[in-house]
Amino acid sequence: MNDAREVTADRDEGAAAGRPANPALSDAELMRQELDTVIASPDFARAPIMKRLLSFLVGETASGRGDQLKAYSVAVDGLGRAPDYDARADSYPRVQVGRLRRMLDNHYRTNQPVNGLRLTIPSGRYRVALRPAEEPAGPDAAAPPALPQRPFQFGWHIALLLLLVGLAAALTLHFLPMRTTPPNAGRERPILEIGGTTMAQDSPLGKLVRVTLINGLGRSDMFDVRPLRRSAVNGATTAPAAAVATIPQARYRLGGDLIGGEHPRLFLRLLRVAPDRLIWSGDISLGDAGQLDGEALEQRLAPMIATIGRVNGLIATHELQENGGIEAAGYSCLLLYHRYRKERTTEELRHVQACVEKSLKRDPDNAQLQAAAAQLAIEKMVSSDTDPRDRSALLLTARRHAQIAGSIDPLDAWGNAARARVAVARNACAQAVGFAIRASELQPYDPALLADAGVYLLDCDDPRAESLIRRAITLDDDPEGRFYGPLLLLAIARDDQVMAREALAHMAPPVLGRHALFFLTSAVGYAMVGDIPRARAAWAQLEEGSGPVARDPRGFLERIGYAAKVRERAMIHLRNARLIAN
Repeated sequence: MNDAREVTADRDEGAAAGRPANPALSDAELMRQELDTVIASPDFARAPIMKRLLSFLVGETASGRGDQLKAYSVAVDGLGRAPDYDARADSYPRVQVGRLRRMLDNHYRTNQPVNGLRLTIPSGRYRVALRPAEEPAGPDAAAPPALPQRPFQFGWHIALLLLLVGLAAALTLHFLPMRTTPPNAGRERPILEIGGTTMAQDSPLGKLVRVTLINGLGRSDMFDVRPLRRSAVNGATTAPAAAVATIPQARYRLGGDLIGGEHPRLFLRLLRVAPDRLIWSGDISLGDAGQLDGEALEQRLAPMIATIGRVNGLIATHELQENGGIEAAGYSCLLLYHRYRKERTTEELRHVQACVEKSLKRDPDNAQLQAAAAQLAIEKMVSSDTDPRDRSALLLTARRHAQIAGSIDPLDAWGNAARARVAVARNACAQAVGFAIRASELQPYDPALLADAGVYLLDCDDPRAESLIRRAITLDDDPEGRFYGPLLLLAIARDDQVMAREALAHMAPPVLGRHALFFLTSAVGYAMVGDIPRARAAWAQLEEGSGPVARDPRGFLERIGYAAKVRERAMIHLRNARLIAN
């Protein structure tokens, strides 16, 4: 069953669905767009388990697998239970889905869905449905009033109403200023202004906080940073009107309040401006004022900087909701690319490949797009679906894109990361280490880039791999424990059982994509620490979902570029657990 048919069937169970605000989107895209809005709301932001569960259920339903959802898959894949979970003896998934239904109902009591269609989970099911916002979700919902049998009987009333609405709209357009969407919206990076309230004052600590935030957020590839102009702070205009009109308008503003004392505390607010709308707030203790220097403050603020500025962070997610549609190009294409690299869904890969190719034709001097093209070529090269005879040509393509990225902007972090990965694929470890370290120094606040660089160092047996992977873990707030996977690979390479247990305790099955790698490395990790029942359970999941990988685990690890040491030790542990033949 395809995406549209499955979701439409859910829509029609109650009453005729209203037209969505954006009819050009498919039902699966409407679901995912609404999901992004729901999980960004304050209630879901404070409930990572519910956010993870809803993301999993929407992902499965939108991919056409909603009717196949069972208690076991919801518990293991959606809620992070161990592979040996017994669905017959534990009602955990049913209880949690019930809680999720209540949270959705509470959310929609105060929030309208983006396209007029809300997410709901019909009673007794796990798949998600779309329903009109005004329609009660329960089974006893009253049917909507029937349309008149003779719709043209009151045509003059309708004509009069349309005339009045038209007059009101004309008056509104004449007397009120309009906020219009710039013609390049979605193709150019937004601007983030930093400053406001206490942070704009002249206290030494306020200045240090402001400089630290500007320096950290200024490294982000998701937006451009500029200090808030004094005129914006004081409500006065200090520049000629013509000059002000030429200044690009900021789409976001970060302001804050600094509460002094022996243990100062910083409160931050991120707003979408024009009109101002709060999209996030957070606070953090800055520690002992007597020991607070630039380095200590940077360590304190690093997680907040990452939350706002990383490629899957607050602003990127918000921009993706507004500009991540089927016509994505340039900046919005990069947003899609980074979402794909996180979720690894096959259906989005084709879309991302097409938009990167189209965007490069329009803007071949974009270093980040060239880096994305290099990474996509490498991923195609290592895919099991690629003819081995084509792999050398794909490596040359990746190398060409990576070199172009480096020549355009040698200081682009993602360009350096792409060059490191190409060097690993070419067994040029001296170059790979240099590019990986440079990438991590250029962008020390993005956990995705740091984890990538750590894996490249691991592949080259560089001892600095662990520090980069652990910094990625520190900066991440994803409940899946996404970056403990690289830590497990490092544990396998070092045969470190303590590190392996740490990684296995925090890893959870990904909501989307990467299932084969997750279950394969989990099986190896559990085998390494001697937990044979869990190793076998993970292996069974691998065989069920990715049979070709289970039949040739060594080839899979080799294709995706993992170091020979990791591959050999993985095979030893799988053989010792009798998961593969000797």
